[in-house]
Amino acid sequence: MSLDACIAHAIHSELDILEALPEVHDLPVEELEPYIEHYVLQVQNSMRSVIQEHGEPYIRSKDAAGLCATCLEAGLVLPPAMLLKMCQTIVQLISIDARFILDTDDGKSLYYVKLALA
Repeated sequence: MSLDACIAHAIHSELDILEALPEVHDLPVEELEPYIEHYVLQVQNSMRSVIQEHGEPYIRSKDAAGLCATCLEAGLVLPPAMLLKMCQTIVQLISIDARFILDTDDGKSLYYVKLALA
């Protein structure tokens, strides 16, 4: 899976907006969508940048904790437990050969996945 797809999947499955951004409780409803969208894009771009610059050894060795520590050290502001789960998801998915096929009517994503079993 590509790095961007892994990061997007990790954000989609592990990011808890209310935990990461408690200030959204105080925002007017009309400001929520652009505020959250900007935040998610910022997290995605920051993670991509950090992983591309410093994360290759952690990805190669499947060290999610080291990748998480590197992201925190680089200034990514997320709760550490949440970021660790995101890094675990990225490390697990990066080695899978998968291609996005479509989103189903009930909101689930369908992927073609090629696996090698030992």
